[in-house]
Amino acid sequence: MDKKPILYLSHCGSSIGGGEKQLAYLVANIDRARYCPLVVCPDDGVFVEHLRGADIPTVVLKLPPWRKARSLITRYSAARKLVALAKRHNTHLVHTSDSWLNPYLWFLKKRLKVPVVSHVRNLLTSDQVRKYRFDRMDRTIAISEQSKDPLIQAGIDGQKVDVVHNCVDLSVFQPAYGPAHPGEYVVGIVGRIEPFKRQKAFVEIAAKVVAQCQKVRFRVIGAALDTPEHHIYEQEVRQLVAKYGLQKRIHFTGHRTDMPTAMQELDLLVTLSAGSVIAEAMATGKPVIGTPIGSTAEMIVHGVTGCIVPLDSIEKITDKIVELAKDPIQSVRMGQAARRYTEEAFGVKTHVQRIQNVYEQLLDTR
Repeated sequence: MDKKPILYLSHCGSSIGGGEKQLAYLVANIDRARYCPLVVCPDDGVFVEHLRGADIPTVVLKLPPWRKARSLITRYSAARKLVALAKRHNTHLVHTSDSWLNPYLWFLKKRLKVPVVSHVRNLLTSDQVRKYRFDRMDRTIAISEQSKDPLIQAGIDGQKVDVVHNCVDLSVFQPAYGPAHPGEYVVGIVGRIEPFKRQKAFVEIAAKVVAQCQKVRFRVIGAALDTPEHHIYEQEVRQLVAKYGLQKRIHFTGHRTDMPTAMQELDLLVTLSAGSVIAEAMATGKPVIGTPIGSTAEMIVHGVTGCIVPLDSIEKITDKIVELAKDPIQSVRMGQAARRYTEEAFGVKTHVQRIQNVYEQLLDTR
């Protein structure tokens, strides 16, 4: 059987977020007897190093934002280089890990006549579905039913949209039950420090929890990207911590490269966005409190592996944190259930096979 080269377009090469983790799981575990992965990253850095360290062929090629006016000339130059690269590697299929790269997929599809797959990791509006021309994609993979809905509402054929939840390496993220720190209950939020992750709301929650339960400590795990906007937001988060006098209660860990250990050091994860951190926390035996956005409500079994609370209900999140902090047995029981459920639902092997099924359907029709 001839191996089929697959070209992957990554959103980032200089840092590792949830999308990059999921892409790494895919290309590291894809059936190498059938497929040859090649990842294109727009910049160099830790994600590129991670891929190459895992023996994944990786190329750095700057891909300027297609729709920005400043990219009017450079985008076509980058796209032509991408076509040349794809031709050299006899690419059979192109898969992007972020929908903003869809214009590059369309450029490749027109010139190479190969199927293209776009991965949706965010909640899109119907306008965004049209703007990024998902109608031109051969298949779209959404990480949740909620992420799929705007595609269908915008007129995309449901037969061309697959839902594949995020996964986690269960051999790396091992469970650690019981109090992470005797005498304390540690609650964390994980992700880049940015408005979408809502760390400011997390600080507001922490202030209300501390007023009711002195044993709770908080961790903000992650760092801001090196942009003015992200630095400003991080400054606002830290100013809010100072406003509430929580400097000794909230610890900023910065970027962690040892996420399995970082998760094991928590008693509870709070996520106010969504993403692969849910599966990671559950794999380490930690309950998760989340809001009904993205894949969250589909990954957490309410009342069993964690809790789903209304999006803007700081009070209800506060109450649930206090409840679990005061009842560590319940917290541990939820964490044990979370690990069991993760083993059933979010293994890497199942995730990769479902995506390979999409490839096989597209390539068998060529």
